[in-house]
Amino acid sequence: MATLLSIIATDAPVSSSALPALLRKAVDLSFNSITIDGDTSTNDTVALLANGAAGGTEISEGTHDYSVFSGVLSEFAKELAQLVVRDGEGATKFVTIRVVDSKTEEAARKIASTIARSPLVKTALYGKDANWGRILCATGYSLISEPGQAVNDVAEVVTERTSVSFVPTDGSEELKLLVNGEPEQVDEVRAAEILELEDLEILVRLGTGDKQATYWTCDYSHEYITINGDYRT
Repeated sequence: MATLLSIIATDAPVSSSALPALLRKAVDLSFNSITIDGDTSTNDTVALLANGAAGGTEISEGTHDYSVFSGVLSEFAKELAQLVVRDGEGATKFVTIRVVDSKTEEAARKIASTIARSPLVKTALYGKDANWGRILCATGYSLISEPGQAVNDVAEVVTERTSVSFVPTDGSEELKLLVNGEPEQVDEVRAAEILELEDLEILVRLGTGDKQATYWTCDYSHEYITINGDYRT
């Protein structure tokens, strides 16, 4: 969470027993789905407070209002988490990593987080380099728990089914870099145009299922090194 205390307060009449589950779901979809550099502070904290001052029927698990409140809370937490990424040290880009067509949500999430943390991917983004090889590399090693250990599920990433694209946020067509394991003839001019954007998306299609996950990250710039090399905490 980039050394952050996040306190979310509401006057909605949410029961105290419902708060932990609401917060866990919201955090999984937001603060646990971002990274600046992969580091975590021991005091990173998210808290949800509800005083019920608005009155009305108590919101408890299993009710319609619970579902509505959960959706609103998750969306708000997502907006806050994305602001953390946008304010990353030396960041020049806000990057959405979306992994789709996965056999399991767990695998999709692991792959997305690995790509988001990869220094080689992040520096390529800063350098405006359409280097799909670095994205594919991070995808491939993401399911190895530790160096030298066995892959958790070797069938999860199948080269011949994997595709990688850049998706611009201006609504224009995605730029396909790799389709079913085969490199595309990349339009370097178009790639440069997309990589000039402050916001962009990396889309990885695994072709092994119907689950997906999303992570948000930023690039690594020279300024990141300067900021973190010039002061002591």
